[in-house]
Amino acid sequence: MSKKFLLATVVAFVPSLASAFDPVGGGAYNVASTVDLTALTPETFESSLLPVALTQGTIVFYDFTESFKPLFADNLIPAFEAKYPGIKVGYYPVNGETAVQQLIAAKEAGQPSPVDVFFMPNGQVRVSNEAGVIANLPLNAMLPAAPDLAKQAATVSRGYVHGGVVVPYHRNQTAIGYDTRAIAATDVPLTFADLLVWAKANPGKFAMTSPAKGGSGGGFLESAILALASDDCVAQAKDFSLTPDQAKAWAAGPCLEPVMTYFNDLKGSVEITNGNTDTLTLIANGVATVGTVWEDQTFDYIGRGLLPPSVRVTLLESGQVGDGDGIMIPSGTERVEAALIFVNWLMSDEAQVAKTSLNGSRTARTGLDLAGAVSAEMADRLIPTAVFQERSRARIAGVVSSAATDRFVADVLQQ
Repeated sequence: MSKKFLLATVVAFVPSLASAFDPVGGGAYNVASTVDLTALTPETFESSLLPVALTQGTIVFYDFTESFKPLFADNLIPAFEAKYPGIKVGYYPVNGETAVQQLIAAKEAGQPSPVDVFFMPNGQVRVSNEAGVIANLPLNAMLPAAPDLAKQAATVSRGYVHGGVVVPYHRNQTAIGYDTRAIAATDVPLTFADLLVWAKANPGKFAMTSPAKGGSGGGFLESAILALASDDCVAQAKDFSLTPDQAKAWAAGPCLEPVMTYFNDLKGSVEITNGNTDTLTLIANGVATVGTVWEDQTFDYIGRGLLPPSVRVTLLESGQVGDGDGIMIPSGTERVEAALIFVNWLMSDEAQVAKTSLNGSRTARTGLDLAGAVSAEMADRLIPTAVFQERSRARIAGVVSSAATDRFVADVLQQ
């Protein structure tokens, strides 16, 4: 691990009872192993898998992101290889959707998987699992390094219940960013109503990313739906079985009326930007005081000096949506033992804290005290833990979000 990260003592949960793990969904495991996977327990996990893993040479690791390359290539993989001499990791940045199709093609051709561990986009979990290319390993329960995973994050990806075959590695969060050079934390508006009042009193000082141009804006629109639409409408927006046509009908109907009324009332006082970076630039230059942001991007920009250290992030009291992406082991891997050792280590205290330190990426480990593990300066860049746990919300159905964005463009931007 890079010496730049001085890790404080981290709270960890240790399993107190031995238990064996059955395949997700029942039946037999769909991945080949010389180890009896059904007999694994947290206590025997490493001692059973490691002797085989050390004979398997290099495992192939796919990463669908761009921003995580320094974390993996320069930090985590060298640290893992130093901890487990004899296991090498071949690192390959990939396009997430293309890699999924590659896995499906290999399975259909009766060929082994070209990859052993895949950090994949949440939006591709459904098609991957239904195609049978994800090993039915209960990663949510069987990794001794991560016995404290948040249940929803560990078993559901964008509304699709996979049961634990994809371990939640990266969590991201939309948020409200503000610059303490211009506004005290106690004066930051924390409701949609107060934000509207504040924006009208401070025209041009609230930078809102357009939902059509950046994810922080789309998340702000989704959060407004959760806060302003009726309970029945919100329940429909969370129905991940809706078709695109049904979502368009929802967005065209009365459910979005209070939301569109809100944004039309807001737009005369707000600066609507063309992307996440544009919003942060306005805050950095002192043009905007408050804005819609991603927590991890803001963390990164402060660390690189692109935002002043006076910038902080928080969540509205009614909640704001967040998401994340996970890691899975393909069913066609021929090195499942080494793959499990690697995935377990990626979820460890050391690796999770380093991930936050470098990328501002939250963990799904509920017992991991990030604020106590990173430096005080880094902790200040994150949403306070208690606020995050209380106010983070799951995203609505993607088709509903897209349809709502289309109506926002027509009813707000184009009027």
